[in-house]
Amino acid sequence: MEKLTRRLRALARADTLIATIWLTVAAKRGALLALAALIAALGFGMLNAAAYFALEPRMGALWAAVSVAGADFLIAAILLVAASFVRPGRDLDLALELRDNAIEQLAAIAASPVDLASEALLGPLMGIVSRQLRSFLGRAPKEAKEK
Repeated sequence: MEKLTRRLRALARADTLIATIWLTVAAKRGALLALAALIAALGFGMLNAAAYFALEPRMGALWAAVSVAGADFLIAAILLVAASFVRPGRDLDLALELRDNAIEQLAAIAASPVDLASEALLGPLMGIVSRQLRSFLGRAPKEAKEK
């Protein structure tokens, strides 16, 4: 029974580790996406400024605003691409291997219920028998002990 408990704990630890790794990846992606959204919003603001300047008769201010907005969009695109490349590291492979190992061992234990039952029953039964034998030998006549 102790084997089964250890395997279940190992499986729970591996699944917890996997969930933690995926949450870390999601947090990193979310931060990069939020930054990209902020920069895109600034780009739209600059496009608005560019539209305003387009109405003005001077061309210098217009092209300056358009180039700044274009640079903002370029940075946002780079961040979006970077967010898509964020992947879990080698620790996820290790956690998956631990989980698979725990599942295999649980399957092996479950495939042989006789071993599971014998492990659960044989230990306590042997303890009872050994206590009874010690108790019996402790009450034996002194002559039998001397021989």
